[in-house]
Amino acid sequence: MKNIVTSLLAGVVFFYSSTVYAQTPTNKIENALSAVVTVTVEKVMTAGKALMGFRGKISEEAYQKSLELSDAVSTGSGFIIEKNGKKYIITNAHVVEDASDEDGSIYIYTFTRKKYEVKVLGGDSFYDLAVLEFVDKPGAELQTLSFSPVLPAIATKVYAIGNPLGEYPYTVTDGIVSAVNRVRGGTTGKYGFIQTTATLIWGNSGGPLINEEGLVVGINSQIAFADAPDGTSFQMQQINFALESTLAMKLVDDIIQKGKPVRAYLGIELKQRWRMGKTKNGWGLSSQIDELPIISQLTPGTDAAIKLSTYIGWTIAGVNGVEVRNLEETLGEFEKIKPGEIVKLRMYNKGAYLDASVKSTELTTVHLEKLASMVLQKIPNFRVDLNSPQVKVYFEDKTRLGNSAVGYYLTSGGSSSKDLWRITTLADLGTLLRIYGMRGGVEYVFVSENDYNNTPKTYNQYFGEKDDIFQTMLWY
Repeated sequence: MKNIVTSLLAGVVFFYSSTVYAQTPTNKIENALSAVVTVTVEKVMTAGKALMGFRGKISEEAYQKSLELSDAVSTGSGFIIEKNGKKYIITNAHVVEDASDEDGSIYIYTFTRKKYEVKVLGGDSFYDLAVLEFVDKPGAELQTLSFSPVLPAIATKVYAIGNPLGEYPYTVTDGIVSAVNRVRGGTTGKYGFIQTTATLIWGNSGGPLINEEGLVVGINSQIAFADAPDGTSFQMQQINFALESTLAMKLVDDIIQKGKPVRAYLGIELKQRWRMGKTKNGWGLSSQIDELPIISQLTPGTDAAIKLSTYIGWTIAGVNGVEVRNLEETLGEFEKIKPGEIVKLRMYNKGAYLDASVKSTELTTVHLEKLASMVLQKIPNFRVDLNSPQVKVYFEDKTRLGNSAVGYYLTSGGSSSKDLWRITTLADLGTLLRIYGMRGGVEYVFVSENDYNNTPKTYNQYFGEKDDIFQTMLWY
């Protein structure tokens, strides 16, 4: 999953924070500067995102000269940790999602303005986290930060460090913790966020949010926006979000040890439906058909298939003692499950409740491939070439893509031109479907194998059985 992510921070807003230099930083905050880096991407893919000794005072050296970033296509922030005697860089996945797979694509700059080449070790687009590793041995000037093992208390002081706008490295802004365990909208980066008043801006992404002890309590990831009455959006400068350190630690450990986060797998397909209708703003959701998520399918061979096969059509009302009302809440509880754990499900049907327990396993590439194949098979007259190193497909219906004799490479998928992902394998597509199931459908983009310069073809696959039904899906 390391090469899939949604960019949530885009655009340019010039903002000068009066809090940046309002207080003299403590020694622990100043020492943290030497572990913060600027991350730059210098080579990008042509289309689609990938499914990633001191001299004097540290601050004097950090602010001595500006960084030379003329070769950078995009920039973000990051910080260095040490694990098992090796140094790694932590940043947001969306900072490096467009980077090419070629050597010399991603670099970091330290507070001494030294440049190091790095590469993606792994990541998780669902939580917008990436771990980078050094191509060459890092120098002695690079210090490290440590994650806080506990969440900060509400109203405690925190500091954000990063390179806002890619122009002001080692900017420090302060604020307080406004809330923890926030759930965000959108497709990725949904769960486990600290809300803080420490000002963030584009370029801060991936930098650390630290407490007064110099420990990382969060990874700065998102900025809140609000819509004005005239339809324009503006930044909510006092509402910012950072991925919680306790969750980040688990993800980072998984990525370093296994190259990807370890997730549970149940083999359960859930759906929830709404009826479409005309509104004053055009077609939209008019009424809810399913009040709770419905069990619609079970993967053969799983513990869930053995124990729940007679309950297809029942709804899920609770997971491990927590009430759930929709797919989003159900996904949030599923994400807390570890492989091998027993999951308690409360099911409901026609006024009756029933409790059942199923055992999870670990999500594998095979599971993702089976999911992708199952969903693709629902497209009429559609055939996948399983012998192709990439996902190569044929449409037998000439009205769809024009010529059934020509193979098409499924190179990217998403829901808009700003949300395209590179698809190389069926497992990539399975990952994308797990992320986009709650969007109600996916748009496939195909490139002809005969002429890559031709305009790509698109095909929309909606999950609803009827045109007037909007159906969201959760595969877990």
